[in-house]
Amino acid sequence: MNLITRIILRGVVSGNIPLTPQVLGALKAVSQDCPVAGELANAANASGARPDESSGEASAGERHQSFINPPVGWWKHRTGCVLAGALALSAGVAHAEFNPGQFEAAVAAGARGRYPEAARGYESLIAQQGWSAPVLFNLANAQQREGRLGEAILNYERATWLAPGDPDIAANLRLARQKAGLAAEPQSHFANIAQLLTLNGWFCFAAAALFLIAVMLPLGQLLPEMRPALHWGSMPAVFALILAAAAMANRLPDLNRAIVTAPETAAGVSPVTMAQPVFQLRAGEVVSLKQTHGAFALVVNRAGHGGWVKASAVTRVIPVS
Repeated sequence: MNLITRIILRGVVSGNIPLTPQVLGALKAVSQDCPVAGELANAANASGARPDESSGEASAGERHQSFINPPVGWWKHRTGCVLAGALALSAGVAHAEFNPGQFEAAVAAGARGRYPEAARGYESLIAQQGWSAPVLFNLANAQQREGRLGEAILNYERATWLAPGDPDIAANLRLARQKAGLAAEPQSHFANIAQLLTLNGWFCFAAAALFLIAVMLPLGQLLPEMRPALHWGSMPAVFALILAAAAMANRLPDLNRAIVTAPETAAGVSPVTMAQPVFQLRAGEVVSLKQTHGAFALVVNRAGHGGWVKASAVTRVIPVS
């Protein structure tokens, strides 16, 4: 008699598991290996025992909770229905929010060289439906053609966050930085790996690895004969969890990443208008935004120099509400 059969029999005898058709079927299925289960199933059929299908309540004022899951086919059917409904709903919402006519009008304006009009169209789309990589990419292209290099680099960076590894976005971002006279950012090999996914992507990756580890550990206790295989199988999940944690730690400083959107601005020693400038910042330059004070923001450039600039001169890549 296996463990599952013993659990079912104990539950039926104690009254914790009602004699539903599924339970009767399970008892009949194991009746050859377990005579007790077969006798119990036959006795239930002979007595005419049936679950109360109308109310789901136990008779004589008793309530029993069933721990027997529905058949696998039931779960597949219901899960498929839920997924299909969710996909249909999400598609309907996306269709309702996205205005293809407005997007095509902005693309047509850019193709005719009317870049300010195209940029306004893309900005209107973003205001209506939020960010998306294609709209941000096209907006940055229009801004680059206008000569608004700081804003173009900002929106290329935002598009990169939504679509990491996209070669077109990366190529146009490099071109915009060259036009602005900015040197390419040095990246380590691990930083390149960390930028393959967004922070949300790495979080989901870590959650999946943690789930596998959490499943394999109790399985190793319940199935001693499979413990070595589960042990070796959990090693890739542990490695994936460590990789995801390191990648998220590498990308966390990017939450303070900001782009200089003003044509040129001076960083001062204090947050006042007449402060003595300590260094100059170019449009499109990447800085780390440390804090704000009134109309000023404390930033640190790539060289590690800190100074106060007007808050309107820099914009976070990822806005903070």
